[in-house]
Amino acid sequence: MIFQVVVSGKRSKMPIRSLSILLFLFFLAFGIDGSNSYIHLLKQTAHSTLDNLPTLYIPNNTLRLFTGSGMGITLAVILYPAMNQTLWREADGRRALDWKPFGLLTVIILIVDLLVLTDSPIILYPVAFLSALGALALLTIIFSMVWVMIMRQDNTFDHPRQLWLAATSGLTLGLLLILGIDLFRFQLTHSWGGFPFG
Repeated sequence: MIFQVVVSGKRSKMPIRSLSILLFLFFLAFGIDGSNSYIHLLKQTAHSTLDNLPTLYIPNNTLRLFTGSGMGITLAVILYPAMNQTLWREADGRRALDWKPFGLLTVIILIVDLLVLTDSPIILYPVAFLSALGALALLTIIFSMVWVMIMRQDNTFDHPRQLWLAATSGLTLGLLLILGIDLFRFQLTHSWGGFPFG
């Protein structure tokens, strides 16, 4: 999203068809890999109950990193023009991302992924922090857009400074959603550490 703010500005048109097909393939790869990983996790935690569930392959974190990054690119490339279509009074009618900037974005993400695979704490700590902020930013943007539509303020903004109420509302709703999920998980597991194994 930061890349697109710099490169695309207020451009609001969705990607061309060929790029959309590639984004769909990124989404599909994420879905297949995520489903396979989840089934494998269920087999590990439920023991003999789910042993007959088929998996395509043994999941690994390297593949999860790359498919997750592809999904992150897909979300950003679709969400950014949708956001511009929702917010701005005078949005730029050009495509938010064409092949050349998309290629540059993909190379940047690939370099970050390769740096993550070095397992260097100098890389991992900032990336983990940015990853958590990224999830919160995604929720904030989505809830801000919903807020704008509910308040019937679509296409009424001229400058980012005017978005303070929508952004504050989106951030609040995002934090409440995360809190709700954490409390629900705590009720299920009686632990803040996630789902226990064994």
